[in-house]
Amino acid sequence: MSRLINQNGLNLVKQFEGLYTDAYICPAGVPTIGYGHTQNVQMGQSITEQEAENILQDDMQAFAIAVEKAISVELNDNQFAALVSFAFNCGAGNLNASTLRRKLNGKDYDCVPSELSRWVKATDPSTGKKRSLAGLVKRRAAEGELFLKPVDDEASTLPELMPQKIEPEPEMVVDQYAVNARSGLRMRAGAGQDFDILDNLPLNQILSIGQEIGNWVEVDLESDGVIDGWVYKTYLRKV
Repeated sequence: MSRLINQNGLNLVKQFEGLYTDAYICPAGVPTIGYGHTQNVQMGQSITEQEAENILQDDMQAFAIAVEKAISVELNDNQFAALVSFAFNCGAGNLNASTLRRKLNGKDYDCVPSELSRWVKATDPSTGKKRSLAGLVKRRAAEGELFLKPVDDEASTLPELMPQKIEPEPEMVVDQYAVNARSGLRMRAGAGQDFDILDNLPLNQILSIGQEIGNWVEVDLESDGVIDGWVYKTYLRKV
């Protein structure tokens, strides 16, 4: 049986997702029900509180497996729970493609709170553009705090007001580039064709870049230190 999220992590997920027994549209425009469940949800759908709890347990188990596969270093129960919450909220694909994963698997445990704090954007369905959400800032701070919390601390409910966002370490954004593909350039969730397409960047769009893996490179669309996705660097020109 796979490792399970602990009570601290479960409290965190429930605190930030909230319980909704009727389907609703989340800030990113996705039909959602229960504790943040998004798979096969239809508007007009209703579930009971017990059904929501059962679905949450299934979701936590699935993302616990994803974290176990993605992270190769040893994690205590609070560290593991914080990453399960993050993967559940942001997606296993984003965890796999993240700088957080690369650094942590290199045994840089101290990077995790600051790397988490970079994942605070969601696509506004009314504009199609990403924007920072206060709720995500608070959630990333709570996950970072849980990651740092000694495992012998008693489980407790989270305070209503979370600490301020931990500022990311200044890194990676060094040069600006423009899209050089006439038909636009696909931005993906990770460094490779197998990752989901997040957006199609138009010709001449200006962006900043981060780390490179092969011919793939991280891109920061707003030069704010938050990585938005990955593109094939061949179709970029330095400006």
